[in-house]
Amino acid sequence: MRSLRTTAIASALALALAGCSGGDTEPVPTASATSPDAPVLEPGSPGQPNSTLTGSDAIATPSVSHNDADVTFLTDMISHHAQAIVMSDIVKGRLTDSKVKGIASRIADEQKPEMEGMATTLRSWGEEVPPEAKNPKLVTQHGSHHSMPGMATQQQLTALEDASGTELDRQYLDLMVAHHKGALTMCETHGEKGMDERTGELADDINVTQTKQIEQMQQMRKRL
Repeated sequence: MRSLRTTAIASALALALAGCSGGDTEPVPTASATSPDAPVLEPGSPGQPNSTLTGSDAIATPSVSHNDADVTFLTDMISHHAQAIVMSDIVKGRLTDSKVKGIASRIADEQKPEMEGMATTLRSWGEEVPPEAKNPKLVTQHGSHHSMPGMATQQQLTALEDASGTELDRQYLDLMVAHHKGALTMCETHGEKGMDERTGELADDINVTQTKQIEQMQQMRKRL
C-alpha cells in the first residue's frame, strides 16, 4: 500500500508541473550584437584607453573620418615639404661641412615619400592635391605659400643660391631650422583641430623627427 501511494503522489506532482509549464516555453531574452543593451567597445583616441558603451550609447552613429583641419594640414604640409626639398636641392653638391651635407640629404629623402603619402590621402578623400606634390619646384611660383610658418621668401632662396663656402652652410642651416620650427607649429595646430587618426599620427611623426633635426642643426650651426 505504501508503494502504491508513493507512486500515485509522484504521478500527481508530474501532472501538476506539466500543467504549470504549458506546451510552449517563453524564450529567455539575450543581448545580441544589434541590441541596445549589448556592450560595445569604443576605440579611444591616440594615447587614450578604449571604453565600453552600453544601452543607447552603444547604438552605432555615422562618423566622419576627417575634417577641414585635416585637409588643410596635408595640403599645406605638401607645399611646406616641397620648399624644404627645393632648399636641399639648391645646396646639393655645394655644401662644405660633411654633417650639413648629411642632414640636407636626409631631409630630402625623408620628405619626398611623406609628400607622396599625403597626396594619396587627399586623393582618397576626393580633395585637390597641390601641383608641387609632383614637382616641388612649383612651390616657388605661389607667393601665398609664404604665409605658412617657417617658409623662406624668394629673396632668401636667391641669397642661398648666391652663397658659397661656409656661408652657404650657415644660411642653409638658418633657413632650415626656421622652416622646421614652422612645421612644428603646423603640427601643433592640427593636434588641436584635426580629426583623422592617421593624419594625427603623421603629424606626431613629423614633430618628433623635425624636433630632433632642429637640435642637430643648431649644434652644427654653433661649430660654423
